[in-house]
Amino acid sequence: MQRIIFLLCLITGLSMQAQGTAPVDVYLKQGKDSIYLNNQTIKIKKAPFTLIFVLNNPKEFPGVFVNSSFTKDYYNLEPSEVIPDVNYLPQKVYSEHKYNPNKEIKLNPEFFQYFGYNPDALWNKFDRLIKKNGKIIAYRKVKMFTLVDEKVHIPVEKIRFSVFMIFDVIHKRKTTVFNEEVYRAKAKIKFK
Repeated sequence: MQRIIFLLCLITGLSMQAQGTAPVDVYLKQGKDSIYLNNQTIKIKKAPFTLIFVLNNPKEFPGVFVNSSFTKDYYNLEPSEVIPDVNYLPQKVYSEHKYNPNKEIKLNPEFFQYFGYNPDALWNKFDRLIKKNGKIIAYRKVKMFTLVDEKVHIPVEKIRFSVFMIFDVIHKRKTTVFNEEVYRAKAKIKFK
């Protein structure tokens, strides 16, 4: 019995250690359940949820590019494949209001949202921020999905298809035009 407990503690410790070493850790919270999003399919209820972003190095990486879609275009990329147009990611971002007033995720197979913050300008794309131990924990509530091209808003309770999401962190090069992709995770969200 002690060996089983030790192994469980060891495995938990290793998984906790792996989280926090990336520029960002992404979680999905619904009710009391919180799921670490890292390249897997998850099933959640057709109910509002919260995305939680832990910015582990907010001075160097103050945010994450997020693509959400009903299609698998970005989702199917192998880890060794670079995102098409990685150098233009900042130009492929939808503009948004501060502080997530619409409680939404925008769906489009090509464009991105940038979930970040700027402490000097006092703005961010989150509902709430907590600064802790040199990290930023940012919460973004999701009550609806917006099909941008069609200008249609779908409450989470009425979603009928899976949503494919990628979370991408790039290092913007100031001396060259090339951006470097430093981290990517993905999640397929199925609704039951």
